[in-house]
Amino acid sequence: MKRLYLFETGKDIETVKFEPLFASLDPNGTFTYEGTRNGYFESELDIAHELSEKLASFFDMPITVVVSHRNWPLEKKLLKEAFGYFPNQCVFLTDVLMKELTFGNFSSIPLLSQEFRDVPRELMQTVGSFLRSDLNGIKTAEREKIHRNTFNYRLKSFIELTNLDVRDYHNALLLELYFQLASNGR
Repeated sequence: MKRLYLFETGKDIETVKFEPLFASLDPNGTFTYEGTRNGYFESELDIAHELSEKLASFFDMPITVVVSHRNWPLEKKLLKEAFGYFPNQCVFLTDVLMKELTFGNFSSIPLLSQEFRDVPRELMQTVGSFLRSDLNGIKTAEREKIHRNTFNYRLKSFIELTNLDVRDYHNALLLELYFQLASNGR
């Protein structure tokens, strides 16, 4: 599963110092710089824990990393927020969203809704049922009264359309937050 490690720093990035940390965790990962203080590292590996342990001691500047499934307006906004909330840490989108909600800040909710706006209703329903069936495909197919292959096709279609593999805890939590907020009219 592809992961993006979006980063924001407090000073201009010196790539010769910056890239070795990420490369030591995944030599096959790739960098994209979007400015002198931000960008992302793309990896197939889950390096969040190791990265979080190394951030504070590796750099002489503030840096925050947000693990994401893509780099759209929601993710960019949450990275900016995370820089204030979580200095020198590697966190997930849900960490930042929950921090905002704790402070009564609902400004990211319209962007979260946009993430799923173009997903067909049957895919959203099936994946929602998957979350409520403890991520069990067999239970989901039975609950939705669909064939197991139909479930697999819908799950695969949802993942391809959103880049959000809900079989991963943090991605499932992000979608569940969306469902809860949408059901409350937010």
